[in-house]
Amino acid sequence: MKKICLATILFLLSAFLLFHVVFHPTDTGQWRTLSAAAEMENDAGRRPILLVPLDSRPPCREFVINGGKIIGRTIVTPPTEYMDYYSKAGETTEMRQWLAENAGNADAVILSVDQLLSGGLLAAREAHISANDIDTLATYLRTLHAAHPSVPLHAFYILPRAIPQDGIEGWRERRALLAYARLLGRAGEGLAVDENEMERLRTEFPSDDLRKYLAHFDESTALASTLIDLTEEGVLTRLILGQDDGEEYSVGNLKKKELSNLLVQKNIAPERAMIVHGADEIALSMLARLSVDELCTRGGSPPRIDLRYAREDMSDMIFPFMAVSNDATVREKIDLLGASLAADDTHSDVTLFVSAGDSATDTLGTRASAAGAVKDMIAAGTRVALVDLSRHFRAEETLLPILVEKNVPVNALTAYAGWNTASNAIGTALAQAVLYHCAIERAENTEERARAAYANLAFLTGRIAEDEFYLKETIDRVNDTLRNAGYQNTADLDLMRNWRWANDLLTNDLSRRIRSYESTAAFRAPFVQNDMRLRAVQSNITAYYPWPRTFEIRLEAQPRVELSP
Repeated sequence: MKKICLATILFLLSAFLLFHVVFHPTDTGQWRTLSAAAEMENDAGRRPILLVPLDSRPPCREFVINGGKIIGRTIVTPPTEYMDYYSKAGETTEMRQWLAENAGNADAVILSVDQLLSGGLLAAREAHISANDIDTLATYLRTLHAAHPSVPLHAFYILPRAIPQDGIEGWRERRALLAYARLLGRAGEGLAVDENEMERLRTEFPSDDLRKYLAHFDESTALASTLIDLTEEGVLTRLILGQDDGEEYSVGNLKKKELSNLLVQKNIAPERAMIVHGADEIALSMLARLSVDELCTRGGSPPRIDLRYAREDMSDMIFPFMAVSNDATVREKIDLLGASLAADDTHSDVTLFVSAGDSATDTLGTRASAAGAVKDMIAAGTRVALVDLSRHFRAEETLLPILVEKNVPVNALTAYAGWNTASNAIGTALAQAVLYHCAIERAENTEERARAAYANLAFLTGRIAEDEFYLKETIDRVNDTLRNAGYQNTADLDLMRNWRWANDLLTNDLSRRIRSYESTAAFRAPFVQNDMRLRAVQSNITAYYPWPRTFEIRLEAQPRVELSP
């Protein structure tokens, strides 16, 4: 009996040790848990930053809130009942009243003109903007500035995308109108076009559709021109005009040139007004720029960015829904953040590593080589912000799975993004990296560095979970299951029928993938960052669908992170 008991004890002890070795880091030093509750302690004595988001989607709101945690700033947003909800526009009257009542208690305001004027991005895509609408908004902003002249207003407005408005009905008509508009864009650039093709296309959609389509760009340009005037007056401290879902040739590009010329005529410096590509990531970028401005005011230097590509030709690639190359997008975002390009990694604060996966031209060898480069940079102590683009939005085009396979300590990354368009991902990764850099530069002790590290790792954990595991894997599983059950258009309103079931599918599949990821050496490996030895123990992910579609999720990460003294 004693032998059996002894054997049982030895077996259990061996099993425990094996579990510990496999599922936990093996370092023997003392570790203490970093607390999420301590994130905002260094916000004491400073007023919050007010944010009027572009819309209620997580990238437009939660990304900014979580970015604020990295630099120890509280981001205050409007009550949910004033915000938009998918196709339902936000309450613009109540939103303007809320902003007027709260602006005086803020250090700065980041505001979406689309939300203030139309009630969100989707509503703005369909809205008719009258001259009276523009005048009323201008009066409101002048009054707001006069009431709180010491509170800077950082505004952004999204220029129309090339795709015809949803209000223009008929799939064939919309496709023909878009093709016609592309030719108009080419002609406006002085390039040769097929006149016969234009005439043919012109017969495939009603004249009223073309009138409505072109009027939308004219109205938007009139509004943007007024916003430029307000910037010249000093009502707006900074103005960012973003181009939504761009194309190489479009009517929008012609209008953008008009606005660029207007900025030159008025001699408005780029640090006060810029036209950039993108939409959803702009508010986060503006927060990062505020942080850079504050750093420079305190005597610090703008962040220096070392730029590298997984393969040289990836710099010139133009990815879906973009009007310009990856390289042009990167440089534009660096300018927006008030950062600068460094000559090399020895003279930089952050290395931006861009991988642009394309299954048509890419190979496993290419990705393996890129993963090796990232591994070497992390081992050398380089701060790496990884942009993990995928032309076809597939996991087999991304770099992260190779990093995990090669046991690269992924949590040592300074930033990670691979969602949606190249502009969205590049802008998000750069903004996160710059926010973290600013936080570390102004940190006065280990505790402040640790709080910034925790908030940054929480942001990183969320991006990895959503951009890779959800958007490249789980979303396909959910959509396939819904289609097999008879659902149509699973990326849209069909979730109205069974939102709870879809969320169960999301939770179960995503949790399974996260658990598998947490068991890897890539996740568990301790790492050194900014003179701190850290390790992630658990991701602690929660996720659900904020809108009745599967295109995006609201994901929160509260990872368990430990610090070695």
